[in-house]
Amino acid sequence: MCFARFRFSFLIIVLSLNAVATGFAQMKPGDRRKAFGEVRASIMESILTAVYPGAKVQWEPDLMVQMPGDKARAVQVPVSVRGNMGGGLEGVATIEFEGSKERFISEAQNFQRSDSPGFSTVLVVFRADTAFRITKYKKVMLDPAEALTEIKTMSIEDWSEKEWPTLNIQYDTHLANRDSFTTIEWHGVLDATSSQFVSRLPYGISRKVRGGPEQSYSFSIGRTSPSNLLISDQQKGISHQYACYDPCVVDGRTLLSEWVK
Repeated sequence: MCFARFRFSFLIIVLSLNAVATGFAQMKPGDRRKAFGEVRASIMESILTAVYPGAKVQWEPDLMVQMPGDKARAVQVPVSVRGNMGGGLEGVATIEFEGSKERFISEAQNFQRSDSPGFSTVLVVFRADTAFRITKYKKVMLDPAEALTEIKTMSIEDWSEKEWPTLNIQYDTHLANRDSFTTIEWHGVLDATSSQFVSRLPYGISRKVRGGPEQSYSFSIGRTSPSNLLISDQQKGISHQYACYDPCVVDGRTLLSEWVK
């Protein structure tokens, strides 16, 4: 039986704003935009004005977007971009406002929130011309059944001749309540045309319980038959069968019912 080892890690999107955040406080006016480079900064601006028509983008004192008739709001635009065969660029991005999701996650991990989260994640798949203007885009909801999701890495896997590409997505599902905070880390392949996962496998699970020890599982995944996966934490010597043909889209609640008691 052959196992593929998946490491339970918390990776940051390489192309996110956080990658260049250090030292912004010492920057001169105009340096913030330059830090991203002309291509990435122009793509970020174009994404914001395409998704929010009529919006104005400013870079000082922070990256902000102002919708018509509204006040400017701080925004983050993590983006993965590459050249395409026909010229121009293609990629995938997401838009997060004012760090509210990050604050909720931090507070929920420390049992400071008991309200229901509402931080689903929207992906923006796009193509841009050689002047870095968005010519085509589609918004795709990531895991709409979950109220609190957080992207770690994202990239286009294949566009080929399809209208929209498949995406490689590594992300977390967070489940928060008054007495526990549970995270499932996933690696998935998402079909942007159908907005459905083609494949999704768990890297691992972590769980904090108020007043108790933290649990964590790091998964290895192999097949015992064409219709069954074996999901294992080899360090702890625990395994559970999961019924699923290849390619497999693992269900989070079913997974948790086996691993979190």
